[in-house]
Amino acid sequence: MLTKTAILFADGKLGVGLGHISRCTALKEELESQNFKTELLDSALLESFNFQTLYDLIAIDSYILPLDSYILATKHAKCCLFFDDTLRLNYPQGIIVNSANMESKKYKEKYPNHTLFLGSGYALTQNIFKQKAHTKLNSTLKHCLITLGGEDILGLNIPISYALSSTFPNLQIHCITKDSNALPKTITAYCHLNPKAMVECICAMDLCICACGQSLREILSCGIPAIALEVVSNQSANLQSFQTCTLNIPKAYTFPKETITQKVIEFVKSYHNLTLRQAHQNTAQTLLKHKNLWQSALQNLA
Repeated sequence: MLTKTAILFADGKLGVGLGHISRCTALKEELESQNFKTELLDSALLESFNFQTLYDLIAIDSYILPLDSYILATKHAKCCLFFDDTLRLNYPQGIIVNSANMESKKYKEKYPNHTLFLGSGYALTQNIFKQKAHTKLNSTLKHCLITLGGEDILGLNIPISYALSSTFPNLQIHCITKDSNALPKTITAYCHLNPKAMVECICAMDLCICACGQSLREILSCGIPAIALEVVSNQSANLQSFQTCTLNIPKAYTFPKETITQKVIEFVKSYHNLTLRQAHQNTAQTLLKHKNLWQSALQNLA
C-alpha cells in the first residue's frame, strides 16, 4: 500500500485555546490509521510554509486565517479539507467539515459544489480521551476544574475561582490558566498540560466548568459532568449538541461577569445532586456513541 501524505494546519498561537490543535491531533490519529504520513503545524505557519511536494491532503482548522490562505492550500494538495463552525468564508473547492451539523440546510445552500462532512459521525476526539469513558462518580463534590480556554477571553477564571472558594469552602478548586498569580492561594493551577496530563487532571475531578469548544467534548468523553459556558459565538452549535447533558450558559459573552458567576454557583449547587450528575453522564455517553465515518471517508479520498 502506498503511503499518502497529509499536512494539517490548526490555530494555536493565533487562537484563544488549543481546541483546534486537539481536534487536528485526533484527525492525525485517524489519518495515520489509514497509512497517511502526517504532519501537524500551527496555522500561523501556513503563509510562510515551504511546500516542497504535492500533498494528498491539506486540512485547515482555523477561525482566524483569511480566504487567501485556503486558496494557497489548494495549490499544494490533491484534496483540501476545511473545518468550519460558522459558514465563515466562501471556501475554495474542497471538503467542509462541521460535526455539530446544526445548520446542515444552510451549509448545503451556501456550499452546493463542496463535499460536506456534516454531523456527529465526523466529530473528532483524541483516543486518549475516549479510552476514559467509564468513570464512577463520587457521591459528593470534592474537586472542581475550571478550564475556560487558554486566554480566558471573558476574564472569568478569577471571579469564578473566588466565588467558588467563598461559597464552597470544602470544594478543592483547580484551574487551567496562564495567570496563576491572580488566583486565590488555595487554588491549584495548571498550564500547558499535554493530553495525557489533561486526561489525568479531568478524571480526578467531580465536576468541570468549561467553555463549549473541544474541551467540552473531551471532558464529557472522560465521563465527567460539565458546566458549559458559550464564551464565543462559534461555540453555539457545539453547546446545542450537548445541551441535554450539561448545565450551561448559552451566549455567556453577552452577560456581566457577576451574572455568569452567580449562575455558575447555582449550577454547582444543583450538581451536588448525584442523581443529576449520573443522568447527565449517561446522556453524554449516549450522545458520544456515534458511528465514526472518518475511516470510510478517508479511504475514499483520491
